[in-house]
Amino acid sequence: MMKKLTTVVLSITSALALSIGALASPAAAAPDAASDPAGDIAKMYRIKHELKFNLQGTSATLDGKSIRADKPILKEGRVFVPLRTLQDSGAAAAVTWDAKKREARVVMKPQVIPSWQELSFRIGSDQIYLPDGGAISGEKIPKPFLANGRTYIPVKPLAWLGVTASLNQGTVTWNWSEKIIEVLTPSWEIDGDTAKFSMLYQEDMYAPQFLFAFGSGGWGGGTGRVTAKGISQDGRLYNRMEFEAELRPGINPLKLYAISAGTADFTVLRKVSDPAAVPVKLTEEGQQYVTLHSPASGYVKVKSGAEIAIEGTIVKPHHLFDQVTVEVQKYNPKPEDSYVVYETVSTKRLPIQAGKFSGTVRVKAPGNYLVRIDSPNYIAAPERGPVATKWAEFIVEAE
Repeated sequence: MMKKLTTVVLSITSALALSIGALASPAAAAPDAASDPAGDIAKMYRIKHELKFNLQGTSATLDGKSIRADKPILKEGRVFVPLRTLQDSGAAAAVTWDAKKREARVVMKPQVIPSWQELSFRIGSDQIYLPDGGAISGEKIPKPFLANGRTYIPVKPLAWLGVTASLNQGTVTWNWSEKIIEVLTPSWEIDGDTAKFSMLYQEDMYAPQFLFAFGSGGWGGGTGRVTAKGISQDGRLYNRMEFEAELRPGINPLKLYAISAGTADFTVLRKVSDPAAVPVKLTEEGQQYVTLHSPASGYVKVKSGAEIAIEGTIVKPHHLFDQVTVEVQKYNPKPEDSYVVYETVSTKRLPIQAGKFSGTVRVKAPGNYLVRIDSPNYIAAPERGPVATKWAEFIVEAE
């Protein structure tokens, strides 16, 4: 896909483990209403922009206000505009020039949600260049040129950058919009094992979803239901979407997501008064094949450096069952990539002998950990050979 935001990559292992992170079933405990947000946690909307300027360079307006804009050039029936105009419009986050390559690089604001957030144009070239240096296949444009110390590009490729352009009676019009998910409640605490929350979204935009982290292996999606329509607020009409998410003990990193607006982050902290009452989470696959004896709880509190025992029995034998894999992942969000919230800090393989496996893992530093137990490689995958899936997971809080 063109944009990272429109793709949630799920491994085979994660996809088979959806039962751990899916929406809560009707049998799940109801959330503590007093702890859930009283109102909408976010709203999603569009801010429209319009830039108009004439071919004579004598007038220009941005969202109805007069501004200065460099004069465009009409060449062989094509309108060329200086790249500086794109930057001055506020649609672009950056426009840089590489004198050696004779290349201008344009990076759009992420809120514009363009087909390509970054593209480059080379003087004298009829191609549009991608961040990896390749060109957009099958796309030819009138060649950019230099004039009066300015880099001029045709208006046609602006569509790839999220800007529509038109010419009417000597006036060039650019239209684009910023798509915003404004988080009003970025975090809250709850005692129950599910959380209910709602958000507003502008009614002419795609309906939002929420995403939950599988761990270091990817993200899954959860849908909601529309509970109200035509809500008038700040000059727009909104729909209200309500969601219900199953929670792990401790910190739960979540995202709001929409094709039309990207993502926004929030967290829910599930407080647990009695860790012993929290069972280890077994996936549907795990329930078929294994009984876990240790740990006895799905929420383990230890001192940093402590060892945690893991023991289990295979209840449904398979000829490919040779070992299980225990992966310890630390909650450690990365500011440079909001999709990375867990990092794998250790991996250990426990042999299956006489239908049993046992061993220990250690958490070396304070923090919150997700420990997952993966099956042996036994699931047939085309062109890959047998692969593993998640059998179980539990949370560790190390002090």
